[in-house]
Amino acid sequence: MPYVLGGGTELVRLRNAWVMEDIRSVDFNWTPDAPPADFKLEPGPPMPFFVEKANTLGLAALPDDWQRVVVISKDLLSSAPALRGGAVQDDLLSTYRDITERGNGYCGDFVRTFSALALAADIPVRQWAFSFDGFGGYGHIWPEIWNRQQRKWQLVDIFNNAYFTGPDGQILSALAFRQAMLTKPDSIQMHRVVPTARPGYVEEAKAWDYYRRGLNEWYLWWGNNVFEYDQAWLVQALGDMHRSLEQVGGIVQGVQPHVQVLAEPANMRQLEAMWALHIRLRVLFVVSVLATLGLVFCWAAARRAKKNRGEATP
Repeated sequence: MPYVLGGGTELVRLRNAWVMEDIRSVDFNWTPDAPPADFKLEPGPPMPFFVEKANTLGLAALPDDWQRVVVISKDLLSSAPALRGGAVQDDLLSTYRDITERGNGYCGDFVRTFSALALAADIPVRQWAFSFDGFGGYGHIWPEIWNRQQRKWQLVDIFNNAYFTGPDGQILSALAFRQAMLTKPDSIQMHRVVPTARPGYVEEAKAWDYYRRGLNEWYLWWGNNVFEYDQAWLVQALGDMHRSLEQVGGIVQGVQPHVQVLAEPANMRQLEAMWALHIRLRVLFVVSVLATLGLVFCWAAARRAKKNRGEATP
């Protein structure tokens, strides 16, 4: 299911370009024991609502993190009478209720609420995405959890109710899934996380085609601070006006994670275009700030001159 943030794919492209890190080689194989210093880990305790929900679901009593994933997924995929789709793009609590009570929500909404419940259960989580339009808003996002018992990453497509195994029957990580798709796609098996819930694609062939088309534009959101972002005062203040303004608030307040692209020769043209856009946006920002300061200075100087003329009048 494509996702569109902020009212249009081009707005997402602008946002992604602004927060994109410099094009360089990045090691994505880190573990939660030693995360990158600049990865925005959730700094505070989870929101009480999600802690209570994790307790209600009995997540702490389950023996394995994958079983916790299944229970969280069942809560999101099976609570509403039917899943209708459609973007919610609201705060975390409202989004969770819209998904579970009214069946609304697109992949971005599901991933945010899944991440909130996973963190409330102490499960490390990170968010991968891919696009079809040069790192704009036409694409998909899905979470990857760190299974603490098996000590490995495991990919789950929460919105499409799917996970993937290799020839050995082991659940694949995001990077293992992508590598297998590139080299041995027939070796991957797709399974439903919740067998009784609806599949993302009734025809499995369409799902494989969907994943295949996004292989060259993968990126990782460099943070999992869903609660910090949701409760940031500037995000809340601007979020009531428009989703795009909310994200601007997150960037200004410093709670919006950056984007780390999985760079490779196949996407270098798109990356160069994004980095050129990144530079143009930064230059435009500096020019705008300087122009605003210049206008303020001129206004203050004019007021001072007017005041001095008034004082000089006999």
